[in-house]
Amino acid sequence: MKFDARTIKAINACILLFLGRVDQLHTGLFFLVVPLLIVVVGAAALAVVVVAAAVVLVASALGVILMARRGINAAAAHSAAARAVTT
Repeated sequence: MKFDARTIKAINACILLFLGRVDQLHTGLFFLVVPLLIVVVGAAALAVVVVAAAVVLVASALGVILMARRGINAAAAHSAAARAVTT
């Protein structure tokens, strides 16, 4: 994934703005804001992982269903095939 220079500058500006604001906070608030930020970022990361796991589960379930349908259709075709009559 490539980022252009404007995107990198914007991200750096946001980080510097946040760090500048956090640096001006009272010490007690600093120790409240930083763990809160860590919890929020961790929750967002966990949400992304949960969504990815759900997508993988749905895709694998669809794959199993399609494979089962293929096997059922093959068995039905085999059963419906004309057999040679032996006497």
